[in-house]
Amino acid sequence: MRVAIEENGAAVAAWIAALRRQTRDEEIREFQSGTMARVLGAAWLDSALDGADVLHASPHTPCAPKKAKLTATVDDLSSWLMPKLNAPAEAKAAQEFVDRILVHAHGLIAVSESVRQDAIRVLGIEPENITTVYPGVDAEFFDAKPTPSGRSYVLATGGDQPRQNFQTVQDAWQALKPELRNVFELVVEGAPQPSLMAGATLLVHVPLYEGFALPVARAMAAGIAVVTSDSSSLPEIGRDAGLMVDPHNPAQIAAAITRLLESESERAKLARRKIPLGTLRGGVAQRFSIA
Repeated sequence: MRVAIEENGAAVAAWIAALRRQTRDEEIREFQSGTMARVLGAAWLDSALDGADVLHASPHTPCAPKKAKLTATVDDLSSWLMPKLNAPAEAKAAQEFVDRILVHAHGLIAVSESVRQDAIRVLGIEPENITTVYPGVDAEFFDAKPTPSGRSYVLATGGDQPRQNFQTVQDAWQALKPELRNVFELVVEGAPQPSLMAGATLLVHVPLYEGFALPVARAMAAGIAVVTSDSSSLPEIGRDAGLMVDPHNPAQIAAAITRLLESESERAKLARRKIPLGTLRGGVAQRFSIA
């Protein structure tokens, strides 16, 4: 089988490389539709696909092919579920992707069961037409070693999007006892590197909504305890390694952080749920690793 994947960034390129390592009978190739497909439409797209049996489309794919089977990945439905937290242009682009690609797909991928159920309920996707396939975690997070620094720190994810909920994390941190804040530093990173993740005492990741909680999966791979949200995909992804909290409640977040900072044994219990890369047992490696 010949599979063409619309490539639009480093993350997709890494995914393509992983697929190539794991598939023997399929030909996987990168594809970029570009301006010509936008101008000339499906006929040009079919020609450019050069006999591919399947096209995995991206939001940049301008139309559905007529010959190749079509699939795509549904990452999240925040534009429908939390419209006030998305810019109008983002919501417009999300709806256009649905109209242009998703409703024409022969089968779809959801990055979590939470997203799959949302797509069925909100977009009207037929249940048999969408399958949950978890994204992977790079092997370097499973093997990560902390950089010697002498610091004790709590790692928090931050970002410009309101749904990342960073202000609530700051409020929760300020509510901690001073003696804890004197011992532990709050370190904020949008996309923490493996060594920074591995050296953290715990990860705090409490977004209001997330299709797939990649920071949580990375923390699980690195053997780090997590405080995370009890909504959207977070319980599904982080159930093995963390405490669940209401992301709207800074007092509850602060209590969970305090509980883990004051209990090395509980942190160790959660950290021991790390499963080595390549194991055949259930858990984070089986569910989330890019081998």
